[in-house]
Amino acid sequence: MIQGGMIMVRFLIGRGHDGPARIGQIEIGSIKLKSPLIMGPSSIKPDIVSAVKDKMEYETPSIISLGSIFSKTNSFNEEEINSNLFLLPSLPSASFLKDSDITAVLELQLAALVEVNPPNAIVRIPSSISTMLLEEYVKKFHEQGVSGAIFTFNGDYGRNDLNNILLKTKLPRNWLILSTGKILPATVPLLFYLGFDIIDAGLGEAAAAESIRLWSLSFEKIDSKDTPRFCACSACHNHDDLSLLSQSQLEEVLRAHNSIVYRSVLSECVSSMKQGKLRWLVESFTHAGPSLTGLLRQVDNQSYDFLEEFTPTTGKSVLPLIGPESYNSPAVRRYREYLADRYKPPETKKIVLLLPCSARKPYSDSKSHKRFSNIIESAIGSKNRAIAETILTSPLGVVPRELERGFPLANYDIPVTGFWDAEETQIASDLLVNHMKKFDESTVIIAHVSGGYLDIVKNAEPNISQSIIYTTGDESASSRNSLDNLRETLTDVTQVLDIKGGRPTSLEDTLRATADFQFGPGAGALLIPPDAKVGGKVYGTIICRLDKEQLCAFIGSTGHISLTLAGAQRIAELQRYWVRFEGDTVKGSTLFAIGINDADDAIRPGDEVIILDLKDNIIAVGRSEMSGREMCDFDNGRAVSIRHKVG
Repeated sequence: MIQGGMIMVRFLIGRGHDGPARIGQIEIGSIKLKSPLIMGPSSIKPDIVSAVKDKMEYETPSIISLGSIFSKTNSFNEEEINSNLFLLPSLPSASFLKDSDITAVLELQLAALVEVNPPNAIVRIPSSISTMLLEEYVKKFHEQGVSGAIFTFNGDYGRNDLNNILLKTKLPRNWLILSTGKILPATVPLLFYLGFDIIDAGLGEAAAAESIRLWSLSFEKIDSKDTPRFCACSACHNHDDLSLLSQSQLEEVLRAHNSIVYRSVLSECVSSMKQGKLRWLVESFTHAGPSLTGLLRQVDNQSYDFLEEFTPTTGKSVLPLIGPESYNSPAVRRYREYLADRYKPPETKKIVLLLPCSARKPYSDSKSHKRFSNIIESAIGSKNRAIAETILTSPLGVVPRELERGFPLANYDIPVTGFWDAEETQIASDLLVNHMKKFDESTVIIAHVSGGYLDIVKNAEPNISQSIIYTTGDESASSRNSLDNLRETLTDVTQVLDIKGGRPTSLEDTLRATADFQFGPGAGALLIPPDAKVGGKVYGTIICRLDKEQLCAFIGSTGHISLTLAGAQRIAELQRYWVRFEGDTVKGSTLFAIGINDADDAIRPGDEVIILDLKDNIIAVGRSEMSGREMCDFDNGRAVSIRHKVG
């Protein structure tokens, strides 16, 4: 919570996240406003505040621009100072200044703080400022009590707009962030997703003055040449033909309509965030134009670390992956990185069986994979413990059977056509090559795939050291001939490799792979030792006990492991996913950020975490609702939902 004068900003982090987007509460005097908010000219009735240039124009609350550094600053009385936000003065072309000139502008902004309460002040950030200079002056402004910044977008989705976004990711997480300039409705989901709290809708009024009606993904010019589109909004529904209105009447209608569109899009953003589908909405809106699509791809590439930090590691809702904009989304890219860094094949695996994905998730519940399972069981029985079932899919690439119930593997939804574009094929091929490096060269690969899946294997084959046997010919993987070939191949290969049957290890394999995936390499061996007793069902719950004491449970519905206090003790030596509490004991079912002394930077929303006291004693375990950095930056909000605690 940031407090000063009569302005207070509180960001409300509830249960989890959907990227950097957040909901907040801004208290200005006695008025409480919920963010995200739409900002517009004083002539439009916005959701929240008016953006004005002169103190005589506004109604409380407002965002008041102090203008250019060359203009005379208005004097304000105490009530005005405490009831509004103020944009510090800058140069009209500050976005294009060199660092030496930017320094002068920022120093003048610091000097202007004498005119207002610093907690009410909003710093204008030039898009051309260097990261080093930004960090230097953010510290100076923060020391003065400033906790807000604004960026000006020119609307072409080029270098200026990208720089603004990249710079925004460097600001303190608990600052209030505003965006102004030429912002179309289609840009609103991206800005909200990135954590902008107040978004300028002033372009709506400028468009109305030119007889332009905005839509969420496009716009239209209203004139007598073409029949206007139908619109049922409250501003347009009484006018069958807008082209028949006078210019003043038309402008009034379009101002109201355009404002409604901005508010409607922002409302959809908040709703999508609550459903865990904000990223999908952002990707959908990028189809408004190639430049916006390109901007998202640049942001994904250059700000991955920032986006990933606030992307949850668990989820129950369907995760639509609709096209190339999904290939490198944070949840997808993180999965691929975790697979490369954290997954270790069980030592019993001597054969890698490549299979196609299915529309139904988890794959094991699909008809096709039930057929594959039946073939494996009937062909080799208990020797199946030597089979590493590996599913090929886009854009996740490679999925070991042991991980199929985790996020986002059990949640994603893609168009299943069997045809892959070149980028999809290359991503999956590269992942397959790297995945096979985890196996001994004596391992045999059985590729039971066809169509685009077959193209992946063929593309990867020159870089794979193991032998590959293909079983489908020109038919689908589910055809009778292909299944018969699979049965015969499994029988022959297990005989040639002299593979013996034995006790099933699928439960242990799933637990150890999931533990490594959640807590990092080595966690599986510590949490599920060889003498542990494991029982249950992979689609339900698997319990791991040691000397009759429960260490952890695998929850089939989420694909995640939940720890007990005893389990936390076993992996504590890894020094990962810890939260240090300032007290001695945890009370209640929630740990709030205000009580946290420190936390592991690797913690993401949804992670299983270990709560320590100031002496590093384990006092609780639970699920994180924030990133580790947020737990330290904020002094309000739900940080951890407690599952087990001492006492």
